[in-house]
Amino acid sequence: MRRATRQHLTLLAVTALLLLAALWAWQRQQQTRAAEHLLPIAPASITRIGVQLPGMARLDFFRRDGRWWRAGATPTPAGHAQLNALAGIAAAPVARWLPAAEVRPARLGLVPPLALLWLDGTRLAFGALTPLAPERYVQLPDGRVALISARYSPYLGTGDPQAPAHAGTP
Repeated sequence: MRRATRQHLTLLAVTALLLLAALWAWQRQQQTRAAEHLLPIAPASITRIGVQLPGMARLDFFRRDGRWWRAGATPTPAGHAQLNALAGIAAAPVARWLPAAEVRPARLGLVPPLALLWLDGTRLAFGALTPLAPERYVQLPDGRVALISARYSPYLGTGDPQAPAHAGTP
């Protein structure tokens, strides 16, 4: 085999190894990002949702036979798409976690919260938007605060698209 052919084959092998290493690193990064969800529950497995907005009574919903119902003396059918969107908040990707020790809830709009959401009993408090990105502060029961995309909170505010709950949402 000629020297030039050996060099070309070596260069090709090194290039292939570098491409494989880059692909492996990218896949690991995607897997890590996929594991960084707001809650460890799958949205499809959520059967109870509670929502409370400031100045309003808490609304409770439950899923039975694949349909959402508003809880009460006489259960009534509820908005399937909106409640599935609320359940989907459990799988919201977390951009960043703030440790409980570093959190000042009042400065993040969490006192009082913009909205409270219960997903299968887990209480989530929704606060203000971050100043530089369309991300919202969400406090978990353990005190940690997650930054999630504001697009996960369109159903948590008033019907007014200019209201704070809708700011930064599509």
